[in-house]
Amino acid sequence: MRPPEPIPSERLEELREFGKAKWSIYEFKRFLCLWLRAESGLSTEAIAKAVKWNVNTVRLIQKDFIRRGVPALIKTPRGGRYHALMSTEEEKEFLCGFEKSGVKGTLLTVENIKKKLEEKLGKPVHASTVYRMLERNGWRKIAPRPRHAKRNAETAEAFKKGALAND
Repeated sequence: MRPPEPIPSERLEELREFGKAKWSIYEFKRFLCLWLRAESGLSTEAIAKAVKWNVNTVRLIQKDFIRRGVPALIKTPRGGRYHALMSTEEEKEFLCGFEKSGVKGTLLTVENIKKKLEEKLGKPVHASTVYRMLERNGWRKIAPRPRHAKRNAETAEAFKKGALAND
């Protein structure tokens, strides 16, 4: 097996400065993968055993640090909307038009939003995509009441019979 790539002196300085910082467990283990090699000269296998990680992971961390420096030690957040059809700002802007019609009192359904979204994007979209977009933007289902809350049953029956038509 060939010897590991030497750590440049400027990277060792960065490592010493980073050693004075406060870290999470993840960052501390990554720091140890480098510190044990730089200060103690331990092999990759010994370091992997000490931090309880795979040997290849330790090698990758060391190689990444040599290439990028301290940013390689800091944990980056995972996840994200990698396959998003629109940005969050575009979604808000798109739904703004429907908000205006909803305020007027027109009935707004997911099918209507789905059709408009498909027109805008130029391709078919699954209904669950629309539901997730609505949830992301704080929309909720508000169904119209079957009857008015202050409805008078006697007046309604009289109206049905035509008794109020002459009044």
